[in-house]
Amino acid sequence: MKLKRNLTLSALALACAAGAHAQSSVTMFGIVDVNLQWFKADKDRHGFAVGNGGLSTSRIGFRGTEDLGGGLYAGFWLEASLNPDNGTGRTTNTNNQVSGAGIANAGSAGIVFDRNSYVALGGNWGEVRLGHDFVPTHYNSIYFDPFNANGVARAGNFTFSAAGTGSLPTSITASNSVSYWLPKGLGGFYGMAMYATGENPSGAANSDDGKVLGARVGWTNGKFDVAGAFTKSDFVPGPAIGELRHANVGASYNFGFARFFALYNRVRVGITGGEVNKDAWEVGAHVPVGPVGRVRLTYAHLNDRSDASLLNANGSQRATNDASLWGIGYVHDLSKRTALYTTYAHISNKGQASYTVSGGLAAIPGGASSGLELGVRHSF
Repeated sequence: MKLKRNLTLSALALACAAGAHAQSSVTMFGIVDVNLQWFKADKDRHGFAVGNGGLSTSRIGFRGTEDLGGGLYAGFWLEASLNPDNGTGRTTNTNNQVSGAGIANAGSAGIVFDRNSYVALGGNWGEVRLGHDFVPTHYNSIYFDPFNANGVARAGNFTFSAAGTGSLPTSITASNSVSYWLPKGLGGFYGMAMYATGENPSGAANSDDGKVLGARVGWTNGKFDVAGAFTKSDFVPGPAIGELRHANVGASYNFGFARFFALYNRVRVGITGGEVNKDAWEVGAHVPVGPVGRVRLTYAHLNDRSDASLLNANGSQRATNDASLWGIGYVHDLSKRTALYTTYAHISNKGQASYTVSGGLAAIPGGASSGLELGVRHSF
């Protein structure tokens, strides 16, 4: 049962002789998603695990608003990712740089509000948020990936990658951010802009490291939804890190018999020795099966177009490191809050690419990676 607590503060206000008559509400919410996983890498390596987040990221959160009168309101949002398969939380990055990556001893990571952690002030002019939030391009990854950026078949297996097969500190979220969100009621138009800082002192060689600029704008009429976004992050160039420029555009359309998705990502990273260039596109669909089921489908391809000066360990050009992914899944809703699901995904690597399904066994260069999930998701 969804736990929601509406806290009326009038009695408290009277007790404090504050004279205010604004209303406030606080909601506690969450998702617990745990699954059985089977992985295969290349031809003969297999693995079995109990994992989480195959359908939705497991989380716990608190959000609230206060009506300040005259159309003005204040609010907050605190949301933490969870690993319910082992009872731990996840780490966050405090300054959008490698130095700010959270480190915790095995088995001791507690709850950290790594997804969202901000205070907001809004009105009929829009909303301003201060704190930790998703970067603009990640919102497109969530809404226009048929697997919602979760599980073995997520588009993030490609789109979260930067200089290598992994992500940079600002690929998904940014700390120390200020963002502005357009108000509702603009004829279907929506959008936001973000600025974040790495909080380094001026004059230092890395004074701009961790600085983030980005924006997202879109339009929807319910059936059709389309949005474009970009995120730019500054880093002093190194062998595996540098200025990150990420742009993407996504769309979805509900034809009734199925909802179709498309997502295109362009990632550029200026490392020492040249520029990493990656283009990735994805198409997919949700196909209803009866009143409580749906099939999820996806196909994605990554085209590496890095500079000719960037070479693999064996001397070949990095531009040959392409990869493709296909995935299929089924979701069966037992109720509005509980669902069973299964997903299978397979990645084929070319050249010296070694992309791996989320949580899977590391693939050898040019090898393959597969994953199967069977799980339960419960929301409250």
